[in-house]
Amino acid sequence: MKRALSLVLLSLVACGGGTPKSTAPAPAKPDVAAEPAAGPAASPQPADPDAAPLPLWSSLKKGKLSNGLTYYVLKHGKPEKRALLWLAVNAGSVQEDDDQRGLAHFVEHMAFNGTKRFPENQLVKYLESIGMRFGADLNAHTSWDETVYKLEVPSDNPDFIAKGLDVLRDWAGDVTFDPKEVEKERGVVKEEWRLGRGAGMRLFDKHAQVQFKGTRYANRITIGLPEILDKAPRDTLYRYYKDWYRPDMMAVIAVGDFDPAQMESEIKARFGDLPAATKPRPRVDGGVPAAEGTRVSIETDREATNTTVTIQNLVAHRPEASKRDYRRLLAEQLYSQILSDRLRSISRRPDAPFIGAGAGIGEVVLDADGFSRFANVKQGKTEDALRALLTEVVRVEKHGITQSELDRARTNTIREYEQLADTEATRDSRGFVEEITRNFFENEFIIGSKREKDLALEILPTLTLAELNKLGTSFGGADGRVVLISGPDGKPLPSKDRVLAIVDEVSKANVEAWEDKAPTTALMDKAPKAGKVTKEAKIDKIGVTEWTLSNGVRVIVKPTDFEQDNVSITGFSPGGEATVSDKDYANARWADDVADLGGVGELDTEDLGKVLAGKQVRVSTGIGETTENVDASASVKDLETAFQLLYMRMTSPRKDPEAFGVWKTNFVEQLSNALRSPEFRYARESQMALYKNHPRRKPPEPDQVGKVDQDKALAFFKSRFGDASDFTFVIVGAVKLDTLKPLVETYLGGLPGKNRHEKEKDLKIRKVAGIVKKTFKLGTEPKASVQLDFHGNEKWTREKDRDMFILGQVLSIKLREDMREDKGGVYGVGAGGRITRSPFQERSFSVRFGCDPQRVDELVKAVLDNAEKLKKEEVDASVLERVKQTFLRSRETELRQNRFWLGWLANAYRYGDDPTIVLDTQQVTERMTPANVKAAANAYLDAKQYFQSVMLPEK
Repeated sequence: MKRALSLVLLSLVACGGGTPKSTAPAPAKPDVAAEPAAGPAASPQPADPDAAPLPLWSSLKKGKLSNGLTYYVLKHGKPEKRALLWLAVNAGSVQEDDDQRGLAHFVEHMAFNGTKRFPENQLVKYLESIGMRFGADLNAHTSWDETVYKLEVPSDNPDFIAKGLDVLRDWAGDVTFDPKEVEKERGVVKEEWRLGRGAGMRLFDKHAQVQFKGTRYANRITIGLPEILDKAPRDTLYRYYKDWYRPDMMAVIAVGDFDPAQMESEIKARFGDLPAATKPRPRVDGGVPAAEGTRVSIETDREATNTTVTIQNLVAHRPEASKRDYRRLLAEQLYSQILSDRLRSISRRPDAPFIGAGAGIGEVVLDADGFSRFANVKQGKTEDALRALLTEVVRVEKHGITQSELDRARTNTIREYEQLADTEATRDSRGFVEEITRNFFENEFIIGSKREKDLALEILPTLTLAELNKLGTSFGGADGRVVLISGPDGKPLPSKDRVLAIVDEVSKANVEAWEDKAPTTALMDKAPKAGKVTKEAKIDKIGVTEWTLSNGVRVIVKPTDFEQDNVSITGFSPGGEATVSDKDYANARWADDVADLGGVGELDTEDLGKVLAGKQVRVSTGIGETTENVDASASVKDLETAFQLLYMRMTSPRKDPEAFGVWKTNFVEQLSNALRSPEFRYARESQMALYKNHPRRKPPEPDQVGKVDQDKALAFFKSRFGDASDFTFVIVGAVKLDTLKPLVETYLGGLPGKNRHEKEKDLKIRKVAGIVKKTFKLGTEPKASVQLDFHGNEKWTREKDRDMFILGQVLSIKLREDMREDKGGVYGVGAGGRITRSPFQERSFSVRFGCDPQRVDELVKAVLDNAEKLKKEEVDASVLERVKQTFLRSRETELRQNRFWLGWLANAYRYGDDPTIVLDTQQVTERMTPANVKAAANAYLDAKQYFQSVMLPEK
């Protein structure tokens, strides 16, 4: 289970490219020394058994080679026919020398741009040829303390696993750092730096100097310095690689659907010959700020869109290896949950000084843990927000937590651990790999979800109020505290002296005890009058059952075994905001938000949360332009509660004038503040230009929100959800028809039905015609954003839909190879399109990227040139083969995912399609021909009909 609270950790994801040689050299067979699963037998046992390290999960094999490299092997069958192969390097930007700032991340990029077996950018081409996706299945990240390479390969072919391990072996010791490739990738890294610039990064750069004062974290921000990224020699990059990429600093992690014994043998054979460092450089730690009293950082920025206050107490990272450590972690989890609940409760009050607030305890960086409180502050309320964050901790110290709060938090936590154990066999492997990396980097225990649940059930009932009440003081009080305040330029903020005075005032203030009121009513007093299934049909080919209910509701059910203890539900009907006039649009536009504010029935939002304590349930409603919808997910154990909440959300939204007033005030302020963001204004202006200032395409304005009438908004919501007769519900998950049917008849069959049958209405909203180019000068950073939208009227057909998808895949590859890998002009470029089916059929194909403002014209030309080339020349068959294999492998995993089936079935029944065609992949792949791509490019990339929008800096 993830226990880290990384409030400020900046992880940088890099992607590269490459294809391996057809054959790899025979692996060596070095001597290896396996490490017992529970740790070295010679380790002395502490006198207190609760302080002893917990034994490693029995399903996980951990070992160490004679050269010092650690390895982990875990057999896990989700996703099926896949192996996750990761390389964890115990070094990040903290380990950089002064002339290497940013090069840890640059080195990570270079691992995708030439290795011993995969020269230049052949790695991506090879992986796409076996069906793996660049970014999704091949990626990496670098942070202050670590670098992690992530690879996923099919495991149904031994050659794919073998070559996957070859990739890791090359990353570990044979990245080539070809000077030509270094220069090409330099531009890509610089573009990633550019994309990250903005108010948030500028404020972080300043705060870090105070937050991490006296440590390497303060001046080793991972993305680095542009002057070093621009000019660092190849040998300086290579020096970092040779210093830190060595066996004793690395772990190979293999998790997936494979033979674990064979995998362990393959790892030993490939990595045992990796030479150990003869004179290993000592690892440099990041450090922990000295406890020298409260530090304060107050910074403003002209583009900041809100004011925030963060209070953090940093201490040296505590161990997470023993039962005693686990007890502390559970106590901190409960404490954080209770404190966050109190802060959320305060945020709902009209006089609250903040829009939202929370608290957490956990790892901030590898060397330091933190007790953090944070708030998004209302305008002019910074001092009050600071006081409130401090007061709630003092309130716990003076009066303690109430028994009812502890009981509720304990119930929620127990249920979380129970579900983790119940779903262990079908959870995605990625979660286990991430947990293993933490075991390697910080020796976090890993005992398996079932054992973790048993231990939690043993410890949680014994945690006392007294134990939790003193947690806040265990982080050192003022000595290790830092207060970070950010806000827009020109808005009043307290001085450092005033902040320190408030801290002192709160410590001496008389604080009343917290009052925790118990709900006085249940979620539902009695079940609605049930309907009946009046018609049933089966589609055995895809395991689907169709029910028609007596109130007209249609229910589509697909039982699955893909995800244990999980059920997903979506419901939809035609109508939406299109059913109201422009005059009433504002009330309809936010009707779903307004309905969600007050809770359901007799329960306000806060009491509803208390009633649902210990339930794994989520239900939400929404109203779009032409449909209304409801979405839900639940544990199988809590499925009836989910149906009850769904029924109440649709039929009994609670009016809460106070909550409505808070929402309106907060929303108006947020919209006003958002206009300071160049990105927000760019999106806003582009949208308005594309749709000719149509009132229903204009982003919301503060004055429009101020005019929303609660009664009219709720009336519209009830009109849309008050007649379920044309609703279709899709239910996918671990259900049995005989137990599901009575729930469906009661809660879906009990929904009001008045025989309404509507169609999605076309509001005649159209995009601007011809070639339209707009440039907006916004923001101070040296970066540009570019959007091209090729659009026009287009009748939808299944073949056209498939061709549009294929064209998007092909052009994405071509633009990546040209604009990123060859020109070094972008970090990423997205390309893709669709043909909308209802209520108006039109095509839209978009290309988006960010870049240096000086290169906008060059890179726009590259997009148009690549489009023209696809129109005139037939695409190479090897590119189409990569598109084909990635499609087939993606569909292979999608067919074993609840969320895919939920979306597929909802779409099929919305438009009356045959839902079984999903199984016939040949219908898609046979469209993957050079001639079809050429025809699609000519049809959908019309050089005489597109919208171009560019954001440039103000100066």
